[in-house]
Amino acid sequence: MKERRSLCVVKVGGSLLRDGRSYIESAENIKKTFVDADRLPIVVVSAAKGVTDLLIEVAKGSKKHLEAVTEKYLSIASEFSSPKLSRRVHEELEHLKRVANTISGSFDAALQDLIVSFGERISKILMVEALEHVNVRAVELNARELIITNNIHGDASIDYVATANNLEKIVKPILETSATPVIEGFIGATEDGAVTTLGRGGSDYTATAIASLLGIDDVYLVTEVDGIMTADPALIPSAKIIKVLSYREAMEAALHGAKRINPKAFEPLEKFYGSTVFIGSWRTFGTKIQRELPADLAGPKLVMHKTSGDIPYIAIIGEGVGNTKFLKMIIDIFYEKAFSILGIQSYYYRPSILVYVQKTEELKILRELHKSLFEGAKP
Repeated sequence: MKERRSLCVVKVGGSLLRDGRSYIESAENIKKTFVDADRLPIVVVSAAKGVTDLLIEVAKGSKKHLEAVTEKYLSIASEFSSPKLSRRVHEELEHLKRVANTISGSFDAALQDLIVSFGERISKILMVEALEHVNVRAVELNARELIITNNIHGDASIDYVATANNLEKIVKPILETSATPVIEGFIGATEDGAVTTLGRGGSDYTATAIASLLGIDDVYLVTEVDGIMTADPALIPSAKIIKVLSYREAMEAALHGAKRINPKAFEPLEKFYGSTVFIGSWRTFGTKIQRELPADLAGPKLVMHKTSGDIPYIAIIGEGVGNTKFLKMIIDIFYEKAFSILGIQSYYYRPSILVYVQKTEELKILRELHKSLFEGAKP
C-alpha cells in the first residue's frame, strides 16, 4: 500500500478544455502540481467544452452538429503541429461519422452512448499529446477495457469487482514505468463490450472509483472555480467557498442539483477505500470532501433552491441540521421576516432540511437564510 500512495487521481473537467492552448495549460499544471512533486497522477479527462452536448444532437441525426464536433477537434489537433496527432484524430472522427451514418429514425440508447463516447476518446488522445508536449511521458489507458459497467445506457453503474480486477493488473506496470496514465472519464463498457456512459458528470465517478478501488488517498477534481460555494454566487454574490464537507453532505448537495458534484461519485468511496476528494481550480483546491467530519465542523454548509413539481423549496445542507434546536432557529427566521412555510421535510438520517415556500418569496428567503447562516461567520 505504501508505494500506491505516491499515486493520485486527477480529473480534468471539460470546462477547462476549450482549445489546444488550454490542453497544454492543463498539462503544464499537471506537471507542476503533481509530476514535479514526485507524485504520479492517473489523469481522467472529460470531453472538450461543449462537445458532449453536440454529440447528443449527433445521436439524434444532426449532420450540422457532427460537422461542429469535427471542426472543433480538428482545430484543436492542428494547434499541436503534429501530423501524427492530426491523422489519429481524423481517424477517430471518421469512425464517428461511420457510426453516425447508422442512425435510424428511432432512438437507440446504446447507439447514443457509442456516439457520445467519442468526446472523451478524442480528448484523451489530445491530453496525452499535451503532456508529451510539456515533457511528461504519458500512456493511454482504455476506459472501454478497464471500466466495466452494467447495461443501463446513459446512466450506467460501475461493476466494482470486475473493474477492480482490471485496474489491479495495470498498477504495477504504471508504477514501474512512471509514465503518466490518461484515461477517459464518463465512459465504460459492459462485459459484452457494449459502450456505456455513466451519466452527467460521470468523469467524477470514474475518478473516485479508480481511486477507491486502488486504495489511492487523494482525488483532485479540477474545474474552473476554486471550490464548492455556500450558495450559487450568481444569486448570492457574498457566497463563500466551503472548506470541508463530508461525503454525506456532498452527496446530499448533489442530489439537490449542486453543480460540480456527481451523486454517484461518493458510492465507491463509502463502500470501499475512503479517498479524500479535493475540488477546485489550478489556483487552489478550496473544498475538501472526506468520509466524516469532527463534531466541531457539524452544522449548515450551503443553501440552495430547487423546485419539486410546481412548489419551490430551499434546501439547507449540513451534518446535524435536522436537530430540534436548528429547526427552531430556521422557523424563527421565517417568523421574524414574515415568510410563509408551505411545508418542512427533515429526516434524522439525512443531512438536510427542505423548506417548501411560495414562488414569490424563494429568492428573498434564500438571501436571508444565507445572510443569517453564513455571512456573520468567520471565513
